Parts: sequence; structure tokens; C-alpha cells
Amino acid sequence: MEENKTPQTQEITFEAFIKKNLFKLKKVIIRTFTGHSKGTWIWIGIFFFILIISIVVLILQSQDETWLFDKVLRWFVAPILSLKLFGPFIFVIFMGIQGIIVPIPSELVLLSSGLIWGMIGGTIIGIIGSMTAGITTYYIAMYGGRPMIEKFLGEENLIVIDKYLDRYGIWAIIFARAFPFMAFDPISYTSGFLKIKLSDYIIATFFGSIIRCIFYAWLGSNLVTHTDISEWLSDPSKYQSFINQYSANFNFVLFLLIIVLGLAFIIYQFLLFPYLKKKTQ
Repeated sequence: MEENKTPQTQEITFEAFIKKNLFKLKKVIIRTFTGHSKGTWIWIGIFFFILIISIVVLILQSQDETWLFDKVLRWFVAPILSLKLFGPFIFVIFMGIQGIIVPIPSELVLLSSGLIWGMIGGTIIGIIGSMTAGITTYYIAMYGGRPMIEKFLGEENLIVIDKYLDRYGIWAIIFARAFPFMAFDPISYTSGFLKIKLSDYIIATFFGSIIRCIFYAWLGSNLVTHTDISEWLSDPSKYQSFINQYSANFNFVLFLLIIVLGLAFIIYQFLLFPYLKKKTQ
């Protein structure tokens, strides 16, 4: 009789586990998609628009491995270089917009700064652009973005982050900024939601962005030499050979960034956050 009960008990436990997690999933879905204001629904719509665009980009890239590199060069690098002295201003403005609605990771934009201006110029312009994006998203979050993030992240996440920001102040933001694989925009939004003192936020963003921008400018400057880009711009007939020569490097770095950013998210969600939550209880 005991041998017959053991499998049955395991089966019941497994069914209970499934039901429990389905119930949790249902609560998350209900929490995410109910009780929103009109303004919050606009932000949710933007989120799903970004998600759809990202999926389309992945599909197109899988069909042609030069597709994304070609678009970055044609639509971003070449126009900015052609503007010469006005190029940095357009780049900074673009970074500010990118932090709000453009479905392009800030890491890819910073990588482009190294492609365009090399390591030193890319670092300086990247820092200015990061400051612009960080302050813009900070103010957006401060004046109305919190309800949407509470729905997506849950209030527990914000409470834990709030406690650590309150405990460690600007050092927590500096560390989050400086680590190259920590997503940039969520830190900006969270700081705005929690109404971190603006002067502290600006100082922390500036010093933290230095390390981050140096890393991505160095990475971008080593993907393609500035001389090769100048030659392609002066002689469009060399474009296809240029694309074929460097697209593999670009795709490899992009793939590594996606993998590392994904791992960073998983580590935070399933290891770091439970630990931080336990420490704050």
C-alpha cells in the first residue's frame, strides 16, 4: 500500500505546484493589465511596440547577417559623420530620445560612438549623451511613470531598490552605471520614481557613465577602423566589401552583448533580488 501512495502523493504535489504557479502567473497578468490610466496605457503600448520591432529585427537579421550592420551604418553612422561639427549634437539628441521611445539599446548606441569618433571622442560624446538620456528619463519617471513600472516590476522590487538607494546613496547608482552590462534606462526610471535627489543623481550618473562609455567606445573603435569608414564614405563603391569584411565582427559583439545582458537580468531576477529582499526584511 505504501508503494502505491508514494507516486500518487508525488503526482498530487506536482499538480499543486502547477496550479500554484498558474495562479501566480494569473495574478501577474491581472496586475499588469488592469487599473491603468490613459497615460499608462500609452506607455504600455510603446513597450509592446518596442517588443514587436525587436522581434522583427531579429527575424530580418537571421535571414541576412549583414542586415543590422548595414542599417546602423546607413541610417546612423553615415548621416552623423556627414554632418561633421553638428554630428555630436544630433548624436546627443538621439540618445535622449532613445531613452524614451526608440527600440534600440543604449549599449548599441554607445558602441556606435566608438565607431564614429574613436575611443577618446566616443567616450566624451557618449558621456554627454548618457547624461542627456539619464536626466530626460529621470524627469519622465518623476512626473507620472511610476504606476506602469509598479505594474510590470511589482511594488516589492521598488521597495527593495528604494531601501538600498536610501542606504548607499549615490554609490549604488555609480556602481549600477559603471557596470557595462547593467541596463542603463531602468536605473534612470527607477531613480525618478523614487525621487532621488537630482544633484546626487547627476553626480552619480556622470561618474558611473565614465567607465561605461570608455568600455563601449573602446569596443566600437576596435570593431572598425575610422580610416576604413572614411574611405567608404569617400568611395561608395567600397561599401559592399566593407560590409562583408566587418559584419561578422559586429554580429559577434552584438551576440555577446545580448547574451551577457540576458544573463545579467537572470542573475538579478533569480539570485540578487531574492538576496536583497531577504537582507531588507
